[in-house]
Amino acid sequence: MTAENKVWCAIGLIQAEISSFVFQSTDFNFKIIINIMNNKYSAYLFFCIVLIGILYFFSISKDPMLGDSLVFNLQMSEGFIFSSNATNHILYTNFLVLLHKMMPFIHIHLLSVGVSILSGILCLFFLQKLLKVFDISDKSILMCILILGLSFTFWRVSVITEVYTFYILFVILFLLNLFKFLKSQKVKYFYYLSVFLGILFLIHIQTILFGPLYIYLIIKNYKILKQHIIYGGFITFSLTFILIIPVLMGKHGFTNIFTMEIDKGSIFQTSLPIVLKSFIRNSGFFIYNFLFFSIFIFFGLKNKTYLNYILIGIAPFLLFCLKHDVSDSYVFHLIPYVFLIILIGRGLDYFPKIYFALPILLPIFYFISFKIVEQTPVGENFEKEKGFKGGTRYMLFPMLNGNPDLDYFLKQYEKDSLYEKPELKAMHPLVLKWKSIEDNH
Repeated sequence: MTAENKVWCAIGLIQAEISSFVFQSTDFNFKIIINIMNNKYSAYLFFCIVLIGILYFFSISKDPMLGDSLVFNLQMSEGFIFSSNATNHILYTNFLVLLHKMMPFIHIHLLSVGVSILSGILCLFFLQKLLKVFDISDKSILMCILILGLSFTFWRVSVITEVYTFYILFVILFLLNLFKFLKSQKVKYFYYLSVFLGILFLIHIQTILFGPLYIYLIIKNYKILKQHIIYGGFITFSLTFILIIPVLMGKHGFTNIFTMEIDKGSIFQTSLPIVLKSFIRNSGFFIYNFLFFSIFIFFGLKNKTYLNYILIGIAPFLLFCLKHDVSDSYVFHLIPYVFLIILIGRGLDYFPKIYFALPILLPIFYFISFKIVEQTPVGENFEKEKGFKGGTRYMLFPMLNGNPDLDYFLKQYEKDSLYEKPELKAMHPLVLKWKSIEDNH
């Protein structure tokens, strides 16, 4: 058999396996529900994910958020985008456009946020499957789902038009197949993870940071994979090559795939003060997300099974967070959070008597925090700087329903010198364009 035939055979095998996987995953009938109810924690898990989804739905803002959310909604109305620069996220953007073409009767904002919410729910569903691979107990898995689902960052990105829950869904699928391969030594999972790795490149170029983990996987399992490395790599490369096509067509330069011009200084320059400032900022984000549950990470480190893969997988993303010091750097924490949730789950297993509903304290803590802080000078500063988004409530409470809408932004724009900031001046014409689209519908 020629090398070309081997490649096509491998692709055919993957297609058949994926079709089987999709069929099995969608075969959700009454028998499955009955099986869920027979297991106490599976029933709790099912209802918790449903309730989190409902919570997300009631957290949606009236209008798209200023920034990328507004831009993505405008792009949906304009049609398909044939460029692959760092901000377009070619697969995500065009998937939204496709949905809008198929369902033009659904409001663009609700449709795009619906994708984020559904992706977030699916993240939690497949996360429990990932945690199962690590033999974490059902009770600890339930707590981990609640911890991540109710954490500030994951909750926030699940209720806005953004790429991150869509991306994290495929990250979890990639890691699920990677650790299934390690556990079962079945080569089919290597092909699955190769497919998902290629898809991840089409969603966010941050995927390049998985390179060390992918290389380490191949080196450590070379005896098993030596006949399959080329074919798995070909699959990943074939999908990733889609990013190069717009460059060959002259749509933009090659470096635009990796970063925006405005971020190059943050990524390619090194400054100790900036790194220290970033460390403090990112530590604050992390603690605010997980609170005292962070302690269980240290207990999770006691379990050495696959710990080398976890540490090699998380390290590049942590370094990137430290190096890329921007105001919204918390969104880049989500991939490290997946690894850290695994460690938290393992740590929780050392404390079997802990109350499983404890993570419900997270949203209560967020609500109390913003109520207290809004009465302080810090809160006054938040109101001054971010009042058009919701001020302290926006900064410390993940729910967006009830925050100022875009009409408020337009009313305040003309009379407040704060809006002379370049980033807000750039938003003004986009808001007018969005309001025009709404008026025509």
